[in-house]
Amino acid sequence: MVIYYTTEKAESREFLERVLKEQGIAAEILFTENGKPYLEKGGCEFSLTDTDGLIAVAVGTQAVGLDAEKRKLRKTDAILSRLTPAEREEDFFELWTAKEAYVKYLGGTLARLLRALVYEKGVLFFKGAPQKVFLKHIAIGDHILCLCTEHEEEVSLIKI
Repeated sequence: MVIYYTTEKAESREFLERVLKEQGIAAEILFTENGKPYLEKGGCEFSLTDTDGLIAVAVGTQAVGLDAEKRKLRKTDAILSRLTPAEREEDFFELWTAKEAYVKYLGGTLARLLRALVYEKGVLFFKGAPQKVFLKHIAIGDHILCLCTEHEEEVSLIKI
């Protein structure tokens, strides 16, 4: 799995197209009803994230979800009220990116799944059942990324 990223100002769609072109993939990008991008002709699996000062794309051969957040002070009261007491003890940014990456991995929406997801001690639970997914957190400057895949694999970072 390769994660390509940039901290330069860019449009996320253009960055995704650039990364796919560098991979030798020239298929049309389509979107599911939930907004998840995918390739018309397949060829690879990918996930795109765009947050305050960072755009990243994970590209590989297995289903993938990728999310990133910038570590900064923000009002989290509304979100914290929806977390379990144990979740409130977790690193908020790792918890949040894990949930978002898992939702992207599934191709769903956070609004539909948030109440059913719990993240404790590095394990993601859906409706009380631990999920058999690989979660990897990666720090890039002030940002934290979470990669979600079915199976563990080596991850390479490439800055563009």
